[in-house]
Amino acid sequence: MGLRDERCWVNEETKKTLLDHAKELSEFGIGLEESQTLQKSFGDALAVAGLVLQIAESIRPGGLRALVLFLRDLAIPEEEILRLRLDEPEQILTYCRREKEAEKP
Repeated sequence: MGLRDERCWVNEETKKTLLDHAKELSEFGIGLEESQTLQKSFGDALAVAGLVLQIAESIRPGGLRALVLFLRDLAIPEEEILRLRLDEPEQILTYCRREKEAEKP
């Protein structure tokens, strides 16, 4: 099983939540690493803090759905879950929305 790195740009609240739950995320095959990069903008160097997800290439069957639901249970907004680039946006939205529909009375 290989790993792939995905640089993602999420807000500070999401980043903190993910880092606070790094142990639980590792059970889904997700590793987290904070990164600092320098970017030039109009001649100025800016330090940008990012988050790099190390994602197991093959998450166990049903694992992606469980991961998306776990993130949603952590109150991470749908837009932020999409920014994590776990899979194609359509697939992630399917998991998010199907579960929301099932929860409605």
